[in-house]
Amino acid sequence: MESSDPKSIRRAIWSGSIPCKILLDPGESRVFDASDPYYIIIPRIAYLPFFTERICNFFRPFVIDPEVAKPESAWFEFESVPMKWHWPVGLLYDLFTGRDPAANNVEEDDEHLLPWTLIVHFRDYPAKHLMRLEGPATCYDSWMNTVKEADHVRNGSAKAVMSLSKAESTKLWDSLQSHDFDQFWSVNDKLVSVQARNIPLRLYVPSAPRVVQQPVPPDLPSQEPQTVGTALRTLLPELFPSQRVPVLARPVVHGVVVAMGTPLLELMREAVYPDGFLHISLAMMS
Repeated sequence: MESSDPKSIRRAIWSGSIPCKILLDPGESRVFDASDPYYIIIPRIAYLPFFTERICNFFRPFVIDPEVAKPESAWFEFESVPMKWHWPVGLLYDLFTGRDPAANNVEEDDEHLLPWTLIVHFRDYPAKHLMRLEGPATCYDSWMNTVKEADHVRNGSAKAVMSLSKAESTKLWDSLQSHDFDQFWSVNDKLVSVQARNIPLRLYVPSAPRVVQQPVPPDLPSQEPQTVGTALRTLLPELFPSQRVPVLARPVVHGVVVAMGTPLLELMREAVYPDGFLHISLAMMS
């Protein structure tokens, strides 16, 4: 990372957003020629459940059975794939569109053209693919469990998270929902600005799709910094035969291709998601 000011990078990441076009499943609409779409700009670091209530309120008049149009019943799909509500929206977009930010050959019918079109359903919840969302507490519990898991990977225990006061834990969650950068990072900086034992890293391979997660130390045995390239070369050698140059895929974080030589610890501190993990999706090269 070229900037020496992590706060400026964190703020730029926090400000990232995705314009979305939400359509009601035609099979659930009482309107013959389809209901109006709902347009919304969603922060990349946010979660779909933050917005389901307003989406439900918009589509309820168009649903055959308005009683089913409830936030806990809502689920979203893209290209027939149910979207995991406990994954950040930016990660969902990067992974499931497979967008290569470095590519210039954008076609008019490319699925990653904005606004990103999602279909909302209120029936036939795909329980085999998605966890049940019982209410706001479920979303919080899922997020906090991931925060604790990331802390455990980073430090060998979740002591740092567990040591937060009730007020600090509440501030983290409330500021994430209200999209308040200063309030969130006033607490989160205590968790990530440490000498980590391991990097909480998750890699997402779109062609499978699969998630690769292994403890990755911040330094190599040679005591040189672990880089994005050395980590990818170790974890996915079939896709990254070189640790210096992308050959088959590019690493994407928050919609940006990351240089292979970027120190992983530095990237984690500046580009970590609010759940404590550094999520890297892979864009396959044509």
